[in-house]
Amino acid sequence: MSTRRKYKEITKDTIVSARITDDEMYNVRQLMQETNLSASEIMRKAFHLQVQRFHENGALSSSCL
Repeated sequence: MSTRRKYKEITKDTIVSARITDDEMYNVRQLMQETNLSASEIMRKAFHLQVQRFHENGALSSSCL
């Protein structure tokens, strides 16, 4: 029996890449350590949070842009 993690039924075929500063990457790494999430999982959560805020406010959150 395989010990590999089973994939969810939803596949993730699309890749989005972005260039970030060293300071932003430091923050991502800090979050990865504190939450035990991957960089991809953190970025997905950030994306979903921005989408939710957009739907609530009609605009992107400008406090972090």
